[in-house]
Amino acid sequence: MPSSVLQLATPSFAKCYRQLPSTMHKLIILHGHTMNAAVMREHLGALVPLLERELELDFIDAPHVCSEASVDRLYSVWKTPRLAPPYLMWWDSTDDGREYRGWEQTCERLRAAMTGNEVGILGLSQGAILGCAVAALSEHGELPPIRFAILVAGRTPRADVLQPFLKGTLRTPSLHLRGRADSMVPIATSEELAGRFDQATREFVVWDGGHRVPTSGEGADAIVRFVRKHRVVV
Repeated sequence: MPSSVLQLATPSFAKCYRQLPSTMHKLIILHGHTMNAAVMREHLGALVPLLERELELDFIDAPHVCSEASVDRLYSVWKTPRLAPPYLMWWDSTDDGREYRGWEQTCERLRAAMTGNEVGILGLSQGAILGCAVAALSEHGELPPIRFAILVAGRTPRADVLQPFLKGTLRTPSLHLRGRADSMVPIATSEELAGRFDQATREFVVWDGGHRVPTSGEGADAIVRFVRKHRVVV
């Protein structure tokens, strides 16, 4: 990780947030572990045209390739047909989660996508963990500011290098979604992640589905409403 990310920068998040232009134009989409940008776009299905009416969607590929063993391990518990390769990941976590190997490259990829643009974040699973990390780093001035974070089937980052940025309440407006049939992320884990964010600007939605982004019904409606609510600052 670049040394700058290891230091708690002091710029005020509130000041940075106020400096954002009034209308946000881009939503960065962060896929889950073993997915890729093209698969994630397909995964969002009918939600894509609904969101594209509001802003540009930027589907980003993670910089690292999963090992065959890690792909097999995931699909042994994720009861879904195997998705199309390449199988990518944002980092390779140690067993205890305290080190995210490859984090530096991921951080720089996000920085490049965020620089010069006003953005929101939508992440699924590992992409939702990343979305939380991005919000925390943005609030400390280590990444460009973001307008909001939509975190689906997520959990709190565990890497040691990120813990200093997660000590306080995150003020980034957030929407948290969990499927009632999600067997991979316990409800308590989703609630713990949501609890990291300011109660005044967070929403928590449980929808009738599994470990995926809702593309119709109450879950998808919540995503579209949230984007419309937060993409324009008056």
